[in-house]
Amino acid sequence: MKDHVKTKYFSHHLSPQHGVTLIELVITIVVIGIALSALISALSTGIINSSTPLWESKALELSQAYLDEIQAMKFDEQTDSGGGSLVNSAVSCAAIDFNDAEARSEYDDVDDYHELTDSPPILIEAAINMDDYASYEVSVQVSCAGNDLGLANNESAKRITVTVTVPGGESRRVALYKGNF
Repeated sequence: MKDHVKTKYFSHHLSPQHGVTLIELVITIVVIGIALSALISALSTGIINSSTPLWESKALELSQAYLDEIQAMKFDEQTDSGGGSLVNSAVSCAAIDFNDAEARSEYDDVDDYHELTDSPPILIEAAINMDDYASYEVSVQVSCAGNDLGLANNESAKRITVTVTVPGGESRRVALYKGNF
């Protein structure tokens, strides 16, 4: 009978454990920590770049507003309002003075916008809410582009390049050609 009690006693202590050991607990914490750090790293990259699509769309909207305003203007000071013919046909695009020293409200031709820099942006007739663009910067370059397009005379087209700098400091550039046809 004594042997039987010993067997019961040992069998009772040799039963399977119900719980985790300290080593298993430490390994679990390390694995979870590594997984969480990778997840947080991926999420932080996404959060940092989350404003980029908003800046892209606002920069495009602002570029389009400037290009619409500029495109509505005369080709240059010597061109009729409808375009097509120069008042003085001997004047080439390269000889035209791009700076008429006019106030912004008096801009009446494409050349007036050459080397314009607005920070914050200013449109003559704002079709968009300009308060949303207080931290943006816009610069405009106008150049003769007839040769770029394979046109016979240099005064037939101008390239208008609008560069918008977004709050993050990156620049977005959009260009179009305005013809004098």
